[in-house]
Amino acid sequence: MKELFLNPETMDIRQVIEGIEILHQKFSHYFDVENPRMKNDIHENYAAILEKEVLPIEGMDIQKVYDDLSFYAQGILKWNHHGAMININPPSTLPSVAAASYVSMYNGNGAQDMSCGYLLTTELIVVKMLCQLAGLDYKAAGGIFTFGGKSTNLHALKHGIQRVSPDAIENGIKDEIVTFSSKQGHPCHSEVCGWLGIGEKSCIHIPADKMGIIDIKALEKEMERVLSEGKKVALITANAGTTIQMTIDPIREIVDLRDRMVEKYNLNYKPRVHADSVIGWVILFFQNYDFKENPLGLLPNASEKIQRQLHRILDIKYADSFGVDFHKTGFCSYLSSIYMTADVSEIYAQGKLKPIPYDELEYGNYSPFQYTLELSRPLNGPIEAYTNLKMLGFAGYQKLICGLYNTAERLKELLGVHPRFEVINDTDSDGFVTLFVAKEFPESPSFFQLGNEGIEETKKFGLFNHKFYLYLFEQQKLGKCWFALDYSSGYHVLSNGIKIGVLKVYQMSPYFTLDKAEQMVQDLDRLITEFDMVKDTFEVKEVPHKPRPFVFR
Repeated sequence: MKELFLNPETMDIRQVIEGIEILHQKFSHYFDVENPRMKNDIHENYAAILEKEVLPIEGMDIQKVYDDLSFYAQGILKWNHHGAMININPPSTLPSVAAASYVSMYNGNGAQDMSCGYLLTTELIVVKMLCQLAGLDYKAAGGIFTFGGKSTNLHALKHGIQRVSPDAIENGIKDEIVTFSSKQGHPCHSEVCGWLGIGEKSCIHIPADKMGIIDIKALEKEMERVLSEGKKVALITANAGTTIQMTIDPIREIVDLRDRMVEKYNLNYKPRVHADSVIGWVILFFQNYDFKENPLGLLPNASEKIQRQLHRILDIKYADSFGVDFHKTGFCSYLSSIYMTADVSEIYAQGKLKPIPYDELEYGNYSPFQYTLELSRPLNGPIEAYTNLKMLGFAGYQKLICGLYNTAERLKELLGVHPRFEVINDTDSDGFVTLFVAKEFPESPSFFQLGNEGIEETKKFGLFNHKFYLYLFEQQKLGKCWFALDYSSGYHVLSNGIKIGVLKVYQMSPYFTLDKAEQMVQDLDRLITEFDMVKDTFEVKEVPHKPRPFVFR
């Protein structure tokens, strides 16, 4: 049994290396370099699979265990593949994965430094680097790695409640508390209200303009209303990089409005302003980029979008807190999220502790488990983020993000001139996500003209798109389509009040190049021509997984 563990005398890691090589060999049975997914020949539901799995009385040979494990590799969407376009899920850099995996052999517990040594310093270093990036005083600010973007918003509300009801930790929440987000905010802005017991309906959603930016006057009006009713405002969440539009709200204006409300209503607390920047934080790397010389060759539209985003995201230093998902735009693996706050004392207050002065932090007294939500804290997040930040630096992240924006703009340009496709987010988005629709005929009405059409005509347009999505889905399974698109419920409500599903592209892999964008449109042209010949009788049969349902509402 001892041989299953790292020998403290020899420190021989050959078994780990061999294990990875064996797994790689077994997983390779399902590799398909032309397809974004692993091969999938499973036709059973989970219940049938579970019936075959039992807890063994005697331990199994590791080769057999690896065989069984590799069976479940079927259907994996490979984020490194240039055709994986389902969500903002970038591939992880290999060095960051290697660093986190290697450390896990020894002690991957980030609860306190006394167990994992100075490795927990990586968390403090990442906090300092993010402060440098955002323009904060790293000696006064703080941050903690946590289980995802939703948790960064959970922490923001928790700290907002601490301001409103300082004794809530011991006595519970007695006040009537509300929060604010825009109608373009992530659903978790409401969900965390439910998790923390103030109720999802306590989150008030403020209208936004066509770019998704919050209406400041509407926010002011609603704040006036709730404060005059005696309610307390724990949190105002500003979008700082949404999934599709990459919307960044005017953070400083929101902070100024908050300050005016504090003075006008003589509040004995200061409502928290949190920037939900789990995606948009990465634009901060362009603050030292020479847009005039443009050494990376940003396309004109890409350059304009990044410059607009940069102008807005630089105001993140005025927020009380913000979130970062390294597993989204940081090119790390799951999970690697960090919650950042301008005042580290608010983090310590979660455990009813006084903060340790920056210059008094030393080995033996850094124990995040005393004030974090998680007692068992993995180190993979800090280590992967540390590795990437130091390895890539400003220049490396600029190159990666430049690639995302350039390929998106090229893809939109090519789709935009094709008679059968229409990009629908080219004028109201500063992001690198592409939304488009397929048209049954070149003379079919524009997506935006559907608002003037009848319900049946709009539904027919939507049905054609969904059917084409299903066709692409089946062709992917058959190995005749190298890209995996997503089908979205649609973020745009037509002027007749109807919303239909649209096609969505997140080209996150560095291997998706400008040439791949051109190849993709060429193949879409071929595929829609082939679809035309079977559209009246086509019914999907072979798919990688259960497809998304038709959207028409």
